[in-house]
Amino acid sequence: MTDDSTRATWGLMLACLGGGLGGVRMVTRPVGHVTGTRREAREALHRHVLTFEPRHPANLLRRTVYEHGDGYLVLAEGVTQTYEYEFRLARVVHDTRPDVPVVPPQPLAPPPPTAPPR
Repeated sequence: MTDDSTRATWGLMLACLGGGLGGVRMVTRPVGHVTGTRREAREALHRHVLTFEPRHPANLLRRTVYEHGDGYLVLAEGVTQTYEYEFRLARVVHDTRPDVPVVPPQPLAPPPPTAPPR
């Protein structure tokens, strides 16, 4: 684990249920990368979680964000089912293809403002 002043590349990771021909299983993937201190990466993750719009459920009734360790848990409640999304930080310690980004690097700047509700 790194201290808050050490700069590194961080993966903003999302774990959720995913499916395909092989059935439903837990899938973890990066939703972005940032380079900076742990604190800067955590702030980027926090911004991402607050603006995250889950794909499921289609008819979202309630979205609750929980802070959990070095990450967040998002519960998205729909009419018939609740979906769970877990976000966490992961420091990149080795990559066999560092020249090929998995996800384009994300800026540390806050996301653009959204339009006010009508």
